[in-house]
Amino acid sequence: MKRRWSNIVTENFSYKVVALFISLILWLTILGRRDFVLSKNIDVELITAPGTQVVAQTTDHIKVKVSGPRSSLKKFLESSLSQAITLDISQKGEGVVYVDIPLNKIEVPLGVRILGVRPNQIQAEVVPVRGQTNDEQKGQ
Repeated sequence: MKRRWSNIVTENFSYKVVALFISLILWLTILGRRDFVLSKNIDVELITAPGTQVVAQTTDHIKVKVSGPRSSLKKFLESSLSQAITLDISQKGEGVVYVDIPLNKIEVPLGVRILGVRPNQIQAEVVPVRGQTNDEQKGQ
């Protein structure tokens, strides 16, 4: 029985080693190319016109869903720890404004694709700063 087992292992040994080597290369190649999916929360900052402020907004962060190789996603996670999207809403005036989240404002490493953003629009209420009259606001 022992002799049979050794015959099975050593018979065509060089072919078996080559087959094992090729299968390992294929396995590592396919494993390395598979894209992974990840979600990350990113803060949103709104810039208003002088003399105005945001008193309420539906959310202060967005959830970004990205896809890409594991190494690129690791870079995205490390870089986005302090990442925040700054959106200028000074031209929209006062009252309730709707702000679309532009995908080009989200910085991602090479090889990472943005699959989606939730929510893709933020509602904010912009009011004049208390304690200032309209004349003071215009003078700024």
